[in-house]
Amino acid sequence: MVKIEKIKKNKIRKLGKRVKPCLSWLKGTVYVLLHFFIMFAAGVILLFDNNVIHLLILFNITVLDGITCVFLHDCPLTILEQKYLKKSIVGEHTKNLKKLGILYNRDGVYEKTIEFIINACSFTVGKIMALLLYNSFQHWVKKSMVC
Repeated sequence: MVKIEKIKKNKIRKLGKRVKPCLSWLKGTVYVLLHFFIMFAAGVILLFDNNVIHLLILFNITVLDGITCVFLHDCPLTILEQKYLKKSIVGEHTKNLKKLGILYNRDGVYEKTIEFIINACSFTVGKIMALLLYNSFQHWVKKSMVC
């Protein structure tokens, strides 16, 4: 019993108890930054990249995120943000929109996340199809100009 008391009163253990809330905040902040980076990078690739292979990679990543959302009933990064920070980007975004008077028909985070992922997948596929059609048409026009 004396050894257990010494272990509980150890300086390292006391320091660990003080640092634990800060580490939780740091982990949550890393997940928020990762979430922002992924969304920003996906937006830049989607808007400014015309390489079909890059767009297919983005499409696959988005589909995998959609599958995990279906299985977990929320985005994995949102779950981790909620766990470590007790709030998430999606929740804060919804609160801010409600303050501005912009309301969603659905109150569930799951439905909004799935809707966003479906829209991102649709936009990615639409851009891929437009680029393929443009490249095909451009090739056909070059052939017809030669004659």
